[in-house]
Amino acid sequence: MPRRVNAIRTFPVFAMLVIALLSPCACAASSGKRGGRHGPALPTLPDGTPVEPSTYRAETTESAEILGGGILDWELDLVGGSVDRIGALRASTLEWLQGEVRRGFGDGFELSARAESWNQTVVGQGASAQNVVESGTGTTTVTLRRRLRAGGISGPSACAGFHVRIPGAANGPGPRVVEAGLFVPISFPLGRQSRLAAMVEGDVIPDALDSGRHVEGISSLELTREIDGRLSARCEAVSVWNGDAGRPWLGTVNAGVSFDLLSHIGITMGASAGNSGGVNDLGGFGRLSVHP
Repeated sequence: MPRRVNAIRTFPVFAMLVIALLSPCACAASSGKRGGRHGPALPTLPDGTPVEPSTYRAETTESAEILGGGILDWELDLVGGSVDRIGALRASTLEWLQGEVRRGFGDGFELSARAESWNQTVVGQGASAQNVVESGTGTTTVTLRRRLRAGGISGPSACAGFHVRIPGAANGPGPRVVEAGLFVPISFPLGRQSRLAAMVEGDVIPDALDSGRHVEGISSLELTREIDGRLSARCEAVSVWNGDAGRPWLGTVNAGVSFDLLSHIGITMGASAGNSGGVNDLGGFGRLSVHP
């Protein structure tokens, strides 16, 4: 079994290098998503119900834009994190060195890989709100997209995608088994600086309380605006339905701003609010990143 663990730990670096080496071409602006379910360590209400922090779903909506053939894009999040207050429970995350590489292959196809080098999750569980800490190598997400419609600034854009999440550390904060899902985002231009996007997604993920699997359905609506060349703002609503009987419906709203301190260094800050299992949640998130 040590041989398998080593393969999983080296896959994030290997996958990103393979995609990066496939093209020497110039880069384009990044537009990947970052939201997504973390691992099995979730805050647990006093009655035993697992609930998901609203910050886990911030920036969920996938981009509908596809890179042109031969175009390479990348972004590296140096450090990021989030904090949530869910009733009497608290949850927090800390993430170091999360990188994404995207490459367009022509004919409307794009392949990307996102690797999480190290994550830590701290969640409160039960009536005593006892903290549970998990840390280690995060997941690697490989995504294949296909353009359905290229609208640019004059009309709607749409694509369809398939992603696979590969586990990292055996006892880390990510999933313990492989997850997979399909998504379809579509975006509409609202003038030259604003866009309205919607997405539906379905994933097969492990149950929270046992070793089974279930289908998870996600829908989202996002409004973005480019204020100038260095500053942008966004607001997003996300709904998550779980086929797992132990997981309640989750509804969240999050908003944030991104701005470049320097030509290649950016900061993103935001806040989120949600409700799951009848309990309200307030949270905040942020990250420091490097991009072309």
